[in-house]
Amino acid sequence: MTPKTLPPGERAKRVWSLGSYADIAPNFLGIAAHLIETTGISATDTVLDIGCGTGNAAITAARRGAYVTGLDIVPSMLDEARENATIADIETIDWWEGSATNLPFEDDAFDVTLSCLGHVFAEPPDDAGRELLRVTRPGGRIAFTSWTSDGPVSAMGAVLSSYLPPNPDPPEPPFLWGDPDVVRERVNGGVENLAFETGTALTPVLSPAHYWEKAITESGMFIVALDTIDKADHPALREEMIEAIEPFFDASQNAVPMKYRLTTATVT
Repeated sequence: MTPKTLPPGERAKRVWSLGSYADIAPNFLGIAAHLIETTGISATDTVLDIGCGTGNAAITAARRGAYVTGLDIVPSMLDEARENATIADIETIDWWEGSATNLPFEDDAFDVTLSCLGHVFAEPPDDAGRELLRVTRPGGRIAFTSWTSDGPVSAMGAVLSSYLPPNPDPPEPPFLWGDPDVVRERVNGGVENLAFETGTALTPVLSPAHYWEKAITESGMFIVALDTIDKADHPALREEMIEAIEPFFDASQNAVPMKYRLTTATVT
């Protein structure tokens, strides 16, 4: 089967196994800290981190004394997360392999269910939204972060889509989880006290070209996409991508600021 025809779970496992997410993840440590601080995690909470990656949010929550479960679809991510937890001298995290759209937990199992740029990539998104609510007890909290539609991720996605082969049934862009109207539809009245705030994460690079080079060597999504594009088109794609990144590059910080939205709510 080609990556395009793989079931969503297997496709996600393949994509996120490529590249080097361990090199990308440190750029998002501030997002994880913001997520945990805003959610008010405490030692009395049982916490699920969906799409835990290399452990940014799970370890941050466990440092507060919470009993944490970290779940990811990619075994190598969990290996990295375990190593990071060991370095941090954290022992109160259970690591599970599994999908955000079919969580292997009972209903109402957690006080807090969160995701730091994780569940937003799950397909289909409505299933991920339902599972987020299902495993959280009534009165418990959900919290997650997503890229927004006005940042470099969506700008690069627009360029990339013009080079990809036609797809009659394309997946919904992950940054829609950063749109408050879309979030309201997906939680479908299952929450109260729904709140949104924004933040910015910096990806340190020397130029837009360096940002593109990091994307095609570290990000499984771009690695897979390039495999489906005629190699003759790669130079033109590179040029257009650098032009798309240019408006976001901040030379005064040697970084590309990446805007994200943080969503919190109480489950009813």
